Amino acid sequence: MAKILNLDDIKSLPDVPTKTIDIPQWNVSIKVKGISKKMQIELGRLINGKETDAFDYQKALLKASVVEPELTDEAIDELYNKDATVIDMIFAELNNINGVGSEIESALAEDFKSES
Repeated sequence: MAKILNLDDIKSLPDVPTKTIDIPQWNVSIKVKGISKKMQIELGRLINGKETDAFDYQKALLKASVVEPELTDEAIDELYNKDATVIDMIFAELNNINGVGSEIESALAEDFKSES
């Protein structure tokens, strides 16, 4: 039988995974990390918020997940002026590392359609 988990065990458990994502279109890479359950809940609140939209969610996800380089609002705004295919590839990789599937993507797509 496995040991019963205690507080000290929880504190010593590994944190979220990290990964380097190669972006061959730009000949660079970025380092990303998964999100914690706490961040997952905060991001969920952005999706369901009355005063937030898909962009707010994506911006928060980038800030929480991209470790190197650390992204500021200004950097994210600059990224959004670049090739959408590359930005979408970054989000697809973030979804993979976070185990996020089509439910979030569908919610974002619906938000985008309703704002257009």
